Formats: sequence, structure tokens, C-alpha cells
Amino acid sequence: MKLVVGNRNYSSWSLRPWLLMRRAGMDFATVDVSLDTDDGAAVMARWSPNGRVPVLHDGALIVHDSLAVCEYVADLHPGLGFWPADPAERARARSICAEMHAGFPHVRTTMPMNCRRTVRGFVPDAATRRELDRLDALLTESLERSGGPWLAGDFGVADAMYAPVASRLRTYGASVAPVVERWIDALLELPEMREWYAHAASESAVIEHEEVPDAA
Repeated sequence: MKLVVGNRNYSSWSLRPWLLMRRAGMDFATVDVSLDTDDGAAVMARWSPNGRVPVLHDGALIVHDSLAVCEYVADLHPGLGFWPADPAERARARSICAEMHAGFPHVRTTMPMNCRRTVRGFVPDAATRRELDRLDALLTESLERSGGPWLAGDFGVADAMYAPVASRLRTYGASVAPVVERWIDALLELPEMREWYAHAASESAVIEHEEVPDAA
């Protein structure tokens, strides 16, 4: 089994299935793609049918898209509680995953994931501020409903899908509710997240358009 991923420092989409697969204790290799490079484009052409990461190769099966891979991992490990057992709670978890998957374009654009930095003095524009307010409300409601520390009961797909958000909120010093701060702390302290961050710290590649300067 091989998971094709982009730069650990920047590739928020790659983090999601990688984290869930590591939490599941799965045995898999990673194929690293250096994004925005000629060498990376050649690797991408070999491994990714849609020219994006992540992509999971499981024998003859190819699963692309972060949410699709997470769904597949959850199906392979039904006993790990990656989705809530209760249908209504499972529907709520899938709903917030779908919202993350399709939404928050301004957060994605103005607050790119960057595991190696703390951006000083970041001030979101109005559109990004509205999305941050929605994220804070969504995460707060989910954590209060579940009782924490995770978004939908046991650690699951929802937490993996929002893991890049936790990283972004910490990188850019966003103000969030105390219950959300505790979720961020718990998520970033996971051994798997520490492993991802350590790999990101070891990378030398810099993608200039993903680097947000500190405020003057």
C-alpha cells in the first residue's frame, strides 16, 4: 500500500489521510512529491491520475482525494470508531467533513498551512474573518456535543479532515474558544502529528507563494 503525498510543510490535503492511516496502525509506504517542481511533476504524472495529492494505491485499486481515502480507511477499520456508530451523529460528522472539503476558500488562500512557522501579526481580511468565525462556531458546537476531546466521539475522520485547520489556527495565532484551543492542543500533541511536523521541519523546499510574511 502506497500513499502519495506532497510536501509535509504545505500539503494540507495530504495530512488528512496520512494521519488517519497512521492512527489506524496501517502498514504503508509514502511516495513524496515535491510540489511546484519539475521533478515533482514527473512523480505526479506516474502516480496520480488527476495530477493532485493525496492518492492511495492499494494493489490495483487507486483512490484519490483526501476524503475518499479517509472513507476507505474507515471502511477497512470499522472497529476503530472513525465514524460515530449512531446514524444521526455519523450524519453530523459527515456533514462537517463535507463542509471542510468544499468550503473555506479564503482561509485556504490567505492562511496556507505552514508547519515550520509562526506568522507574527497576521490580520485576516473580512472574508477570511467570516470563515474563521464559522470554523470557531462549528468546532465549538461539535466539541460541546461530543464532550471532547475529539469532534465526533472517538478520534475519527472529522478530526483528520480538520487537522490542517488546527495547524493553521496555531500558525497564524487565530483567537478561538477555549474548547477549540484544547482540541488544537490535543491534536498537535498526538505522536503522529509530531512525526508529521518533524518531517516538515526536515524539509528544505520553500514554496514562495505559500509563505505569508510577518506583519511589519
